[in-house]
Amino acid sequence: MNDGLDAVIAKVLDWEPGADEALIAAGPTGAKRVFDLYYGRAKANLATKATGRELVDSWSAALHIAASVAPEEFLAQLTSRVGTTEIVILGDIDDPRATHILCEQARHEDFLHRVNAVRALAKHTGPASREAVEQALADENLVVRSAAIRCVADAEPSRGTTLYEAFLQQPHLTPLLRQQTLWALSYLRKGSPIPLRPW
Repeated sequence: MNDGLDAVIAKVLDWEPGADEALIAAGPTGAKRVFDLYYGRAKANLATKATGRELVDSWSAALHIAASVAPEEFLAQLTSRVGTTEIVILGDIDDPRATHILCEQARHEDFLHRVNAVRALAKHTGPASREAVEQALADENLVVRSAAIRCVADAEPSRGTTLYEAFLQQPHLTPLLRQQTLWALSYLRKGSPIPLRPW
């Protein structure tokens, strides 16, 4: 019954051309199958060549596609154990429940959860997301703080410039964070938007 869907999912996992579009075309039924397989509520012997880290990344991509097709179903599937993959995906879901989860994750003990949550909150509007970003400006972890400054800079370039300039004075700034800060400032000082890359 699910053989056709599983074949499509296997192609997504192998990054085959056109597989993304085929999974999108499968609609909510295809999305639910991805959720069931990803969260272990169903099993399948998928014929895929992907292994190791590549398989992890391709499952993340499949989950992202499925969530874009059926965001309500994705939110309903989430358990209390939200991982960084889900955090990134929640950034693309315009729903108060997604914002609430991201705000919680922005206070998580693991800095990877916090930094990814702050970056995801940059795509959300409203007082709750803004408050979470403001709190992250004082985070003990400089990577999280840098992500929060970036969020502010995208919305308020002049304030972002001030925050980045102060950030450069941090005593334990790593060479990479210093480089990223100077890179961002080079755009802000010209009055240009900061490009998406390098972070």
